[in-house]
Amino acid sequence: MAKRGRPSVEIKWQEFEALCAIQATLREMAIVFNCSERTIERAVKKQYKANFVDIFAQKRQRGTISLRRTLWQTALNGSVPLLIFLAKQYLGMANQVLVRLPGQPTPDDQPDLSRLSDEELEQLQRLIESAHTGKRLPASVTATTVTATPISTPEKENPGAGGPAEPAPDRSGEVAPTPPPVRPTDQT
Repeated sequence: MAKRGRPSVEIKWQEFEALCAIQATLREMAIVFNCSERTIERAVKKQYKANFVDIFAQKRQRGTISLRRTLWQTALNGSVPLLIFLAKQYLGMANQVLVRLPGQPTPDDQPDLSRLSDEELEQLQRLIESAHTGKRLPASVTATTVTATPISTPEKENPGAGGPAEPAPDRSGEVAPTPPPVRPTDQT
């Protein structure tokens, strides 16, 4: 009597393992062996006594090892892009990008010290020396700060007296308040 049903599919297990090593999908394997995905899953369970997912994960490691070996060898043979990639991945190196806003000083810029008084320069020198030695400065030294130059304002006419206003008293270190914005008025 003749056999009935579909002919059995022969899966070459060495080829199956090679497909796993190159990360082929189950669908791609089904195309190679000319059968359904379910047929491959049943055959793997019968051959290896485990499900497809577990066997695939185990067998694909051979491909990962081979790829890693080739990657290292190519890098060691002088491939600069691969050396950079591996340095970033395994040595924690990274590209450093300096973001600088307009007007922000660069590390090479030197501050303009010409506006500082002799006293302010001496105070700055003491701060620098204490930073280098690690010693803490007394509170009297650190409490003093650089004082602002008083804002010079033009003399205003004194409407009540009819002549120039008295000059403002010297308030070194004070900054004049910002005047409120001027609002247009309707003149009809």
